[in-house]
Amino acid sequence: MRILINTGLTYPQGLAVDEYRQMLYVADPSMGKLVRFPLRSSEDALTVGAMETVATNVEVRAVAVDGVGNVWFTDESQQRVMRVTAKMIESGMKTPQIVYSASENEEVRSPGGIALDSFFVYWLNKAEGQTAGSIIKGTQNPDTTIISAAPTVTNGTSNATSALLATSRRTSVSLTGLGYNAEKCYGVCLSQRNAFYTDEFKNIYGVPRTATARNEVVTISTAFQEPRGCAYDGDSTVYVTDKAQNAIFSFAANMEQLLPGRSMTKAAELQGAFGVAVYTNLDL
Repeated sequence: MRILINTGLTYPQGLAVDEYRQMLYVADPSMGKLVRFPLRSSEDALTVGAMETVATNVEVRAVAVDGVGNVWFTDESQQRVMRVTAKMIESGMKTPQIVYSASENEEVRSPGGIALDSFFVYWLNKAEGQTAGSIIKGTQNPDTTIISAAPTVTNGTSNATSALLATSRRTSVSLTGLGYNAEKCYGVCLSQRNAFYTDEFKNIYGVPRTATARNEVVTISTAFQEPRGCAYDGDSTVYVTDKAQNAIFSFAANMEQLLPGRSMTKAAELQGAFGVAVYTNLDL
């Protein structure tokens, strides 16, 4: 393994790659902002450019990006699921939108890992997972008015009218709990059929992305000690980081039906392994 970034970060946790735009997003809760780095590849060498700020005044622990460049992340301390759209990034706007929050959605309880498909956002709860839900699935564009993380400010004075309109919401929100089996969860990733996620100790679970019953969760493996990050390579393999075992493991995820007791293969050794992402150079 090679060191890609060794300055500017303090406690990096979540990772996400925008392969089309060749950007690496890093969630470091100690920075108070979400950052990204341009990716540059030449043959088998991968390097990064200068750090760029994407969102400010947030404590980011997990991040995901979709195919059009919208970036989603969780703010555990403020208990919010947030996003910065591709248009916002392009225009230089760094105040993110709050899509779901604990103040309005009981399914948001110290959100941790986050993942996306074309229509839904999935996140894990690091508190009350057995009651509020271990893994939650929500529409990316709920039938609510998206609120800003801060009121509009004009010439140094808060615009009260804009702030009042921005916090007006309807209550019709489409959220589904896919699993209620673990109290505290960390890493989540999506394969073509299933969602995989880790708990605080030893386990990685799988559940169909279309699950409707609580008993559809399958314990894929109990071979971990402190599983944290999870990533799917888009083909057939899921990678899982284990902080305590200082390693990254992999397993074959292209199964027609979720099966317990899957064999884990050590893919790499890394001290205190936490977040993981897969990058494929689309130019090659």
